[in-house]
Order: sequence, then C-alpha cells, then structure tokens
Amino acid sequence: AEGGRVALTELIIRYGLAAVFLGSGLEGDLSMVLGGVVAHQGYFRPQVAVAAAALGAFCGDCVWYAVGRLHARRLQEAAFYRKVGPRIAAVTRKIGVWQIVAARFVYGTKNATMLFWGLHNLPVVRFVLVDAIGCALGASFFVGLGYLVGDGAEALLGNVKRFEFLLLGALVVGILVLVVIRVLAQRREPASGPVE
Repeated sequence: AEGGRVALTELIIRYGLAAVFLGSGLEGDLSMVLGGVVAHQGYFRPQVAVAAAALGAFCGDCVWYAVGRLHARRLQEAAFYRKVGPRIAAVTRKIGVWQIVAARFVYGTKNATMLFWGLHNLPVVRFVLVDAIGCALGASFFVGLGYLVGDGAEALLGNVKRFEFLLLGALVVGILVLVVIRVLAQRREPASGPVE
C-alpha cells in the first residue's frame, strides 16, 4: 500500500494537475489528498489543485451516472446491485438527493451512489447541480487536508481506518443536521388541509 502511495505521489509530481484530474476521476480521495501534499511542496497552487480535483471527480461521477441511466435494466438484475442497492436506498430515504454529497465522504460508496441515481432516473440538471456541490466540497476537504498535513500525509494515510472513522462520524453529524432541518421544515407547513 505504501508503494502505491509513493508511486501515485510521483505521478502527481511528474504530470501535475493532469494527474490530479485523472486520479480524482478514477480513484478519488487518495489522489486528492496527495494533490494537496504536492501543492504544499510548491509544485502548483492549492486552489488550482482543488479545481482540478473537483472537475476530475465530477467527470468520473457523470460517467457512472450515465452508465446507470443507459443500462438500468441490466444493472438492476446484477448481483452487486442487489447487494449494494438496498443499502443506498435506505440512506436515500432518510436524506434524499443529498446522499450524493454524503457519499463523497464515505469510502467505497461514491461510484455506487452515482450509478444508483442514474438507475433511478434522477433528472440530469438536478444531478449535475447536487454533484457539483459535492465535488467542490469533497475536493476542498481532501486537497485541503493534504495541503495542511503536508509531508505528514504519509502518517495520516498509513492509519486509514481511523481516518475513515472520522469521516463516517462527520457523515453521521451531517445526516442528523439534515434530518433536523427536514423535521423543522415539515412542522412549519400549515397543519390544516385545503380550504373548501
């Protein structure tokens, strides 16, 4: 695993923002964090790394979403969807379309989430708007994390389980906030039915 991180870091140093863009679209979080580390070392500005990472992640998400829309019937019959689909659907029932943003911070769920929303025909404009927000937040967080820890990122990435646990905790807090907002919004709706 350490050799993989070193190789990915070398690719980012050698190919710069193109590697951050491609890595963010294909792999995701680790490429973003390492993009922040390389920006910390002065190879490029952190703001530009965030933009490249967000754009790469957005392009990757759109591919998974399009695959879901174009091959819905075949994918819904696949074994992996029968295993993962109900879990994503359960979270979706609680937080709705904002699950697209939340998936950015839960390791291993991002691609399946984009596929899920494509399968369920979420309107393209709505997907693009919500996913753009998620990509901007995710890229800012992960690139910023890499930039802040700088050369200490290797130690951080070496303890992935604790890192993922912290992200999961942040997700739980985010879900609770969204649930409270939704409950408060429902209470403000008029309690009486339509006037006849």
